[in-house]
Amino acid sequence: MRAQVSADLIPHMQRDSAIIAPALDLILISRHLERIADHATNVAEDVIVMVSARDVRHPGSSDTLR
Repeated sequence: MRAQVSADLIPHMQRDSAIIAPALDLILISRHLERIADHATNVAEDVIVMVSARDVRHPGSSDTLR
């Protein structure tokens, strides 16, 4: 998402310097939202491990914790 937002906004920022500040805000917001989503994924994976003893964090390794 962050790369797409940056790719979409950079041409606009090059054409009109007045939108640089708001565009940078949008880029930072997208970065933070992506980080929040990563944290949510980590929490969900930890919950699965705690509830079912299945380690979904590392696909291809043993499914159950010993």
